[in-house]
Amino acid sequence: MGYCDNKANTLLLVVNTITIIVGLLITVCGVLGIMKQSDINEYSGGYNIELVCYGVLIVGIIIIIVGLFGWYTGYSGNTTIAKTYCLLIIIITLLQLTFCIVEYLKRGSIDGEVEIFMNATFNGTAYNDMDDARKQSVDFIQTSLECCGLENGAEWGAALPASCCLGANATIACTSDASFAAGCRAEAQAFVEAGIMTSVVILAIGFFLEFLCIFAGCYIVKEIDGGSYNKVLS
Repeated sequence: MGYCDNKANTLLLVVNTITIIVGLLITVCGVLGIMKQSDINEYSGGYNIELVCYGVLIVGIIIIIVGLFGWYTGYSGNTTIAKTYCLLIIIITLLQLTFCIVEYLKRGSIDGEVEIFMNATFNGTAYNDMDDARKQSVDFIQTSLECCGLENGAEWGAALPASCCLGANATIACTSDASFAAGCRAEAQAFVEAGIMTSVVILAIGFFLEFLCIFAGCYIVKEIDGGSYNKVLS
């Protein structure tokens, strides 16, 4: 295993296990974002964040590759490979930080798009006066988010849509007592923001752990160089 034995080798093994776990978390984060794009479309009127999600996904895959590369570094004891590993970790950390900032900054614009779309979808029109496409959008939003009306069910008047209640249908009427209490605008914004903040938190945790990887990687280079020097002297 070259010069990277005992303490240094164990450290590199632990650090790159963390790196791979971080990579897997970020990859899952990107995949979930892509999978949830259709839901975001329903609540925002088509606001697209797929580009950011694909970027996060790519970063996650690269981090996994770098983690595996780090494992090889520990067993090769090659100074050049160890230094390359440190450089890759630094680049990955910067990319990770960039996507974390971009996704956080997009939170406000997405929240605004959701509000605009929800206002336009509900817009004070009686449910029975809506066209079929509008009814389908309202029903999907109210059923999936378990909400009723833009602000509350009172906006629909006495005749509540069946989608405002669990189990209501054409034969079982939805009543105000059984309807969902929350308004759909607040619930839609909370849903989208929760998804974004989950991604930001995962990226931030990964960013912190990558800093540990940078310091550990530099320590490994020092250990390898020291081992090489000591072997020459002996």
